[in-house]
Amino acid sequence: MPDFNAKKVSKVKAVDPDASYSVEGTEGGSFAIASSKKELKQLMKSDAAVVYDEKKGKLYLNANGEEKGWGKKKVGGLLATFKGKPELSADHFEDLSAHEDVVTSGGGGSNGGDIKEQIASLREGLSESDVAELYGETLIDPKKGLKSIAKAGKKEGYKFDKAELGAALDEMDDSGAFSDVDLDAAALASLMGMGGEQEQVGGGDS
Repeated sequence: MPDFNAKKVSKVKAVDPDASYSVEGTEGGSFAIASSKKELKQLMKSDAAVVYDEKKGKLYLNANGEEKGWGKKKVGGLLATFKGKPELSADHFEDLSAHEDVVTSGGGGSNGGDIKEQIASLREGLSESDVAELYGETLIDPKKGLKSIAKAGKKEGYKFDKAELGAALDEMDDSGAFSDVDLDAAALASLMGMGGEQEQVGGGDS
């Protein structure tokens, strides 16, 4: 398990999907993602412990709390650079949770609202065919589907943590929130071919 600290900047060439990183001095802290220079500046003055600049693939340690800057040199600041600017989340880091903040929670409200509300709001802004495509993809390949939903949400101003998104979608699916979604023939065929555990999904009123 790679260990990051501000004393020496690490260079990461590739991120394993199951990789788990640790950052010195962040036990129980939060992880935030900056999608723009403006967000990066805002997060620099937030209580987020670790900030990832996804535009440049740079990971920072915020050792200064809500004060301006990242903290003293070699205590805070740049931790690592990631080649290819991969998508990262709190799931990739030991002892870090997703940062809850207006900057990164998105959703158009003052505090972004509950993640289920954000998903419902996102769905309202998409066409039926887009919803069906995303839902079908998530059923067939959850990891790929969550990535696609997060990407679609990002275009609409939402910032989803994939772990929270997956859990919320499971709960919503169990409660029948997507029972009215008509899956296309290809998605249905793929699901039928996957066997019994998925048979009840996507049945709707048929």
